[in-house]
Amino acid sequence: MKIGALIIRQYLDVSFRELCSILSSLKAWNGRIPDHSTLVKFSSRVDTGSLDKVLQAVAGMLYGRGITAAVDSTGFSCSGASRHFVKRLKEMNSTGSVRRGFSKASLAVDTDIKMILACDCVGSEHADVKRMTFLVDDLVEGGFNIRCVVADKGYDAEYVHVEIKERLNAVAFIPVRKIEPARIESKKVTTKGFNRGRMKFFFDQGTYDRRFQVETVNSMIKRKMGDTVYGRTEPSRHRGVLFRCIAHNIRRLMDVGHSL
Repeated sequence: MKIGALIIRQYLDVSFRELCSILSSLKAWNGRIPDHSTLVKFSSRVDTGSLDKVLQAVAGMLYGRGITAAVDSTGFSCSGASRHFVKRLKEMNSTGSVRRGFSKASLAVDTDIKMILACDCVGSEHADVKRMTFLVDDLVEGGFNIRCVVADKGYDAEYVHVEIKERLNAVAFIPVRKIEPARIESKKVTTKGFNRGRMKFFFDQGTYDRRFQVETVNSMIKRKMGDTVYGRTEPSRHRGVLFRCIAHNIRRLMDVGHSL
């Protein structure tokens, strides 16, 4: 019941007090309504691994076929301050340290029905390509039948191709980064890695064009549930993003007419 209440809170983008007020007015909400302080404490204790399993379970309700998964990251602000407020503070503060950084959420999305299959959330200092291993971990744990994975040049690395091929038994379509002018001048123009080299000759542009679906999902989450996650620590912000992903998946189930 508590996890359900927190999922509803993220979908409605309201405070804990507002959530309890809304739930108490709903006849369909059976059982005792938790106090807002109880939900606050529970939200800080719930394990992200448990939320990953909930996300995978909801996403797994529609599968049993080959999936084309698109991977990308998006940023969530860690402060509710307006852009104008931040700009004026920067003008008065020469150091520019007036707000927190942002949280980076990496998502793996089914390109057919826009269902989130896996989510990883870290600080803004982490590179996108380094988080692919954790997404693959979640996809393996979820038991999804992945046919291929598409991602932009930020994920161009030989070990990414190897992990997708060996652990997911899938093929990856990732554009190769442009060769630096210095390498061209020195005639060192070979592409390192067998799988990266194959992308120059066996790149499926039609399949890769489906990558935009992950950007669509990013937009759907932010438009409905906001682009700010609140939390003092990285794990708490991770939980907030996971709750939003679960809420998004439940909404997708409703959109396709699936009965929960």
